[in-house]
Amino acid sequence: MGFLNLASVRPCTEAEGPGKRFAIWVQGCRRKCPGCCNPEMQELRRNTIVDTADLIRLIQTARENHEIEGVSLIGGEPLLQAEGLSEIAVWCQSEGLSVLVFTGYTYQTLQTSEDKSVQLLLKHTDILVDGPFLQELYDEKRTWVGSQNQHVIFLTDRYTPGVEYEYSDRTMELLISDKDILINGWPF
Repeated sequence: MGFLNLASVRPCTEAEGPGKRFAIWVQGCRRKCPGCCNPEMQELRRNTIVDTADLIRLIQTARENHEIEGVSLIGGEPLLQAEGLSEIAVWCQSEGLSVLVFTGYTYQTLQTSEDKSVQLLLKHTDILVDGPFLQELYDEKRTWVGSQNQHVIFLTDRYTPGVEYEYSDRTMELLISDKDILINGWPF
């Protein structure tokens, strides 16, 4: 098993893809899209290093406690950590959980990548949301897609095209603990 450099996790969210999902935000992104809703996750720095086996145990617990249907891989830029995330994706699909990946790279670019971890991650992804976030093309119609230039690519038949229009309004979640206030989804 490998390691991942994480920015945050959410054991159960309904704002980061279809249904109840375990969300994993990785630390680091080279794209630095203006208007990104996660600018604090862009810096390429060590944040929280976790063993993929430990993360899998957290996903199992979330499945038992929250009846999640899948995992969403967000960033930062998930493809910068394709090796560890591909381990997570392979395990998830073997356990019947869906995998959604948000990336600033285009599907065409990823398909031509010679990185075996990138190819393995794509092979074990159900939905890929691709392309850089463009603030001037903010998408108000699709529930969990940032800008109109981004594509929702169904790599398996697990979900039906149109699921990205599931809700008429953007979803935002607020989690308050004794240490933090966390916001995810689309707060603006």
